[in-house]
Amino acid sequence: MIETPAQAVILFFIYSFLGWVCECLYCSIGQRKWINRGFLAGPYCPIYGFGGVFVLTLLEPVADSYGMVFLWGVVITSTLEYLTSFVMEKMFHTRWWDYSRYRFNLNGRICLLNSTLFGLMCLFVVYVIHPPIYNAVQRIPLPLLWAVNAALLIYFSTDVFKTVHALLRRNKEFVELEKCMQELREAMKNVDQVGEDVPFYERIQAVMDSTDADEQLSAIIDKMVSRIDLIPKRTFKIRSRLNKAFPHQVNREFSNEFRAWVDQTRNRTKKAINDKKEAIAEKIENTLGR
Repeated sequence: MIETPAQAVILFFIYSFLGWVCECLYCSIGQRKWINRGFLAGPYCPIYGFGGVFVLTLLEPVADSYGMVFLWGVVITSTLEYLTSFVMEKMFHTRWWDYSRYRFNLNGRICLLNSTLFGLMCLFVVYVIHPPIYNAVQRIPLPLLWAVNAALLIYFSTDVFKTVHALLRRNKEFVELEKCMQELREAMKNVDQVGEDVPFYERIQAVMDSTDADEQLSAIIDKMVSRIDLIPKRTFKIRSRLNKAFPHQVNREFSNEFRAWVDQTRNRTKKAINDKKEAIAEKIENTLGR
């Protein structure tokens, strides 16, 4: 089914693109708006590219049996999805998808429903999609094929580098913020400004609003706020895109208190910006009205 490395590379990008289209359409229909479901910026989902190449290569000996293609397709794609989830969580300390709410799931990384759908997809790819695609690829002259592959690989590698760099930088910033949170938690043990039963981020806010706030606490909080304010300015587009693509992602390295504090601070920052915009607009309107 795949004869040369050049064909394997171009087929990787073709199936990455087709997988991206399927993911985007599936999520966009549910959200009723366009969602770029890709982990990367470009129009591709590498897990589908690898899955397509692996399935077409490994299932060639059993391609005459629909049942074996379905069965081994389930095994191959489920293994790939599980390993991808595991590796990405270890690299970025984030669970990008979670099937825990589905029945018959394995550690929330794979589930029977999706695995069955992937098996059916393998049947569709092997017997319907791949033959015409492969015939078209075979007609491309080898020098032109390698030129196209080289251009795609350069673009793809740059995309991977930028995305991974942005996520690793985000994790580094969050680790520093979590250290500040631990330091703040220790410092607040001796402060009786707010009761222990109040959520931690509300206790922090109370200290910030207090006129007689402890200097040490104020210094730590100001440090945290300044770091949070800097985060959106760094690699904002990449992180914003990933938040839209994976709205249920969970960073498991950081406490719930820390995530609540970050969310509250971001919301306060957005509100302050909107209030400022409204004030400026009102001032302009009053000026023009005169």
